[in-house]
Amino acid sequence: MIFSVADHIQQIIAGTKTQTRRKSDWYQVGKTYSIQPCRTCKGIPEGRIKITAKKTEYKHYLLKLSPEDAEAEGGYTPETFETLYNKINPKWMERTAYIFKYTPTKEIPT
Repeated sequence: MIFSVADHIQQIIAGTKTQTRRKSDWYQVGKTYSIQPCRTCKGIPEGRIKITAKKTEYKHYLLKLSPEDAEAEGGYTPETFETLYNKINPKWMERTAYIFKYTPTKEIPT
């Protein structure tokens, strides 16, 4: 999974970023994914994320992102997060909120 915002990977490793919202519904609950800083980059060697839950959000029905969800997205306020998301995805109508847990490589079963 690609995390290209500057400090998001550090936040994931620290355990302070535990959610991400995407236009796709591609990722599956219970599976682990590499953490990539760019589309053509390999995953970081320190660990992976495991999707623990997901939910669909619709622009027309999303009244307001909660302060807790905005914080879990990387320390944002709801307004700051929505401004950033709308800048990256200006025409979104539906998105998936993924909740995940970081697992260091040394704790991943082989």
